[in-house]
Order: sequence, then C-alpha cells, then structure tokens
Amino acid sequence: MESFFSSQGPSSDAGATRIKAMRWPASVRLGHATVLAGKAIQISNTGVGLLMDRTIREGETALVRVDAYVSGNPVRLQARTSVVCCTCVGMDGFRISLRFQELDEDAQNAVEAMLRAR
Repeated sequence: MESFFSSQGPSSDAGATRIKAMRWPASVRLGHATVLAGKAIQISNTGVGLLMDRTIREGETALVRVDAYVSGNPVRLQARTSVVCCTCVGMDGFRISLRFQELDEDAQNAVEAMLRAR
C-alpha cells in the first residue's frame, strides 16, 4: 500500500512534504455525473486524504474539491487527482488517499493557504 503521508515529524529538508490535519467539507467527482461527499482530513503539498462512506478504486482519476476557511476567508481547492489507496477505517467509513496530478496556480495557492491554516 503506497501512501504519500508520513507519520514522521517535521524535517529540515527544504523539499520535505508538509502535512496538515483538518476537517473540511470535500467532494469527489468521478466521471461526468457521480459526485461523492466526504471530509478532507489531511492535506499535503502532494495530495489529500478524505474520509468517505464508500470506496473508490485505486488508480481511479477524480476531481477533488475542498472548501475551507483560512483566517476568515473562503479557500477552495479544485484539482485533478488519482486514487493512491482506499482503506476501511471501521465505523467511520473509508480513508481515500488522493495524489495531485498537476496543480494549476490557483490550486497551488489554495494548498499553500490550507497548509498555513491554524
């Protein structure tokens, strides 16, 4: 099982992956019509982790949307992703790990704002 999230603490490497735990509303669009609601529970500069009530196949491509408030301002992340793994987490549902495919400037700015959020 591949994951881009790490349980290690902060690193002194300049290119180290930064990780932020949170609970923000999120949705995933599969194909042209299927939209699934969930909660974003973790974000990094390489991807996002969602908690959902159903599974999504590994390797599936999806458009993810995360809505947050950072310092009182609304921030929306929309990005094309691929499913890295899907794990059952008991009664809470399924943890879906999504890796960003390519981030445009708006998406990159949203990720940076979310990582700075308190």
